[in-house]
Amino acid sequence: MYHFLIALGLIMTSTFAAPTGGPSGCGKQPPSGVSPGGASSNRTLTSGDQKRSYLIHLPQNYDSNKPTPLILSFHGRTQTAKQQEDGSQFSNPSFNPDGIAVYPQGVDKQWQGDPDAPKSIDDFKFVSDLLDRLNSEYCIDPKRIYATGMSNGGGFTGLLACDPTVSAKIAAFSTVSGAFYLGVLGAPSNALPDCKPARTPIPLLHFHGYVDTQIKYLGGGNGSNRGNTTSIPDYLDRWAKIDGIQPDQNPEDLCDGKVKRHSWGNGILQHYNETLLNHEWPTKSNKVCYDGAQVIMEFFGKHTL
Repeated sequence: MYHFLIALGLIMTSTFAAPTGGPSGCGKQPPSGVSPGGASSNRTLTSGDQKRSYLIHLPQNYDSNKPTPLILSFHGRTQTAKQQEDGSQFSNPSFNPDGIAVYPQGVDKQWQGDPDAPKSIDDFKFVSDLLDRLNSEYCIDPKRIYATGMSNGGGFTGLLACDPTVSAKIAAFSTVSGAFYLGVLGAPSNALPDCKPARTPIPLLHFHGYVDTQIKYLGGGNGSNRGNTTSIPDYLDRWAKIDGIQPDQNPEDLCDGKVKRHSWGNGILQHYNETLLNHEWPTKSNKVCYDGAQVIMEFFGKHTL
C-alpha cells in the first residue's frame, strides 16, 4: 500500500505541476496591473519602431501554471479595442470563462487590407510580435490560439489566415461582416491578395448579414469610393478550394429561416448567411437566435494545432 501511495503521489505531481519545456510565460505572475477576473488592462509594446497598444483580459480562473487558450479580437475601421471588447463579448465569462481575451488596437483605427491603411504599418509583424510578448508573459497554450474580427478587423483576420507565418501559430479563425477588399497589398484591382496558409485545411467560421449596406454580401463598392470588396460566395468558394473541400449543397435553416448555415468539409469551413442583419455583430437581440461570441467559442473549442 505504501508503494502504491508513493506511485499515486508521483502521478498527481506529474499531472498538476507547472509544465516544463512549455510556454515561457508559464510559472510567471501576470504583469503589474493585470489581474484575473479584473477590468481589462491597456498594454503597449514596440513593433517596427512604433509603439502599439492592446487590451488584455484574464479570466477569473487564470492559473499561471496551466496553459490557457488565447483569443485575439480585431476591431473594425474607425473603431477601438475597447469598442471591440464591448461588442464581441470575449471578456464576458458567460461566453468565454477560460480563455485570455486580447483586443489589439490598429494604427489610425484600421488594419492592413483596408485601402486607406498606412503603407508604412506592418500589422502582420505587430501580431507576430504581440504573440511573442503574450507567450513570454502568460501561460498560453500554443495549440489553442485563435483570431476573430469585425469588418476591417474581419478582413484582416482573413489575411492572417492566409499568411504563411502567422497562420502557423493560430488554430482557427472567425470573421464577422468581413471587409475583403480587392486590389490591396499588391494584388491586381480585380483580385484578392495572395493566400498561402502554413497548412490546410484552415478552420474558418464566417458570418455576414445579407442586407449589409457597408460591406455588401454580393460585393462591389460601398458608396464611399474607398474600393471594392469581393462577394461573400466567391470568398467562401476560394477558401473551399484552398482547404480542398467540396462546397456545401444543403444549407441548414436557423432562427425560423432568418439564417442559413452552410458547412463544408465536416464543419472545417462554416458560413452564417444572416438574411436580416446589416453591418453588425450577431446577438440574440438583433434579429438572430444566437450570440456570435458563443458560436465562435464553440467553433474554436473544436480546433487545436
